[in-house]
Amino acid sequence: MAEESSDIFSVGISQIGVAVPRHFLSLEELTKARELPLAYVTDGLGVFQARIPYQEEVEDLAVDALKKIDYKDVERFFIATESDPDLSKPFGVKCINKKLGLAKLPFQYKFACLGGVEALISACEYSVANKGKPAVVLALDRSIYPETNPTAEMTQGCAAVAMRIEANPNLLEVDYGNIGQYAADVNDFRVPASSFPFPQVNGELTKSAYLGCQKFALEDWERNNQNLLKTLGGKTLVQAADFFVMHTPFPKMTEWAAAVFWRHENLKERPHLRLGQCLENPGLFKEYKKDLDRVRSLPEFQDFFRKKVRPGLKYNPYIGNSYTCSIFISLIAVLEEIKKGQQLGMSGYGSGAGAICLRAVSRSEGFKSDLKEQLEKGEKLSLEEYQKWRNSQKAAS
Repeated sequence: MAEESSDIFSVGISQIGVAVPRHFLSLEELTKARELPLAYVTDGLGVFQARIPYQEEVEDLAVDALKKIDYKDVERFFIATESDPDLSKPFGVKCINKKLGLAKLPFQYKFACLGGVEALISACEYSVANKGKPAVVLALDRSIYPETNPTAEMTQGCAAVAMRIEANPNLLEVDYGNIGQYAADVNDFRVPASSFPFPQVNGELTKSAYLGCQKFALEDWERNNQNLLKTLGGKTLVQAADFFVMHTPFPKMTEWAAAVFWRHENLKERPHLRLGQCLENPGLFKEYKKDLDRVRSLPEFQDFFRKKVRPGLKYNPYIGNSYTCSIFISLIAVLEEIKKGQQLGMSGYGSGAGAICLRAVSRSEGFKSDLKEQLEKGEKLSLEEYQKWRNSQKAAS
């Protein structure tokens, strides 16, 4: 693959470290408090716990993740977050400058949850442009929603992920030069200074935007990589990939996206309501979802989902939506299963709205993170403690 992604050498991820808050909230208890049916979160969203940075700072989690990789010889740090409380000063200075005492300048990205994938691509480009110099990608986020939107509150989460990017990577070679992309000005999700840290969410519109942007980015990838597809046996990216990871606001939404991808590849000629129509008129999404549910019921789709997408959803149900980290939480799960030489598809999404689709190849097998151990050692929050944390977030803003 090296000749496809670079004329010089392959580049990608050699090390990856992750840190999640030690405290978690039982969503079974929260549904009772918010008077929601338990099936809404377990079956409708596919989530069970939310990691909450109770008595912890997100930047401390970032430092914990960084300390799990080699970073002391690195001169370029790419930061991705949408938890930045300052409209001027980047959050990165709190992590690598204040907490770690480094004098390196953080290069910070902001495109909602997509920022992490943007930072990954830039880090790969930096390494190639500088004769293989290593770089670090650091994604850190926590999500929090107002009590007036309890359905979104059930998707809260938090994490930090650090990755060492370099030439001839040990874990994953990233085909950063061949991407599919799509962006449009869509107000599906916003965090105005007046409401920080609580976002303003258009629920129906964000579902259409999430699915539509990723589909359009996939189509762009295929248009731009016809010659590459021929080397993969003339298949599409979804068919050629052994695994596929996506940004995961909640696991069921990733399943919807997988159904969109599968239908795009296998039922191209079947007429149906289009995502572009849903973006123009969000009220149409409920009708669109009916056809999507029909696709999800097909045995052929279920087999595709079980083999290629579900492995990446191992940890997300016990962490929640960690925004820029979410896709990398899924990546960690896949890296623990993937074999050397297997193909990986990645599709990132950020509200506002945009998506990036790219391809990667495993360069090792047998990788193990400490994420399972972190989750098993979690301490359960009471609802009273959780409410105390929420109040502290309001006061801090």
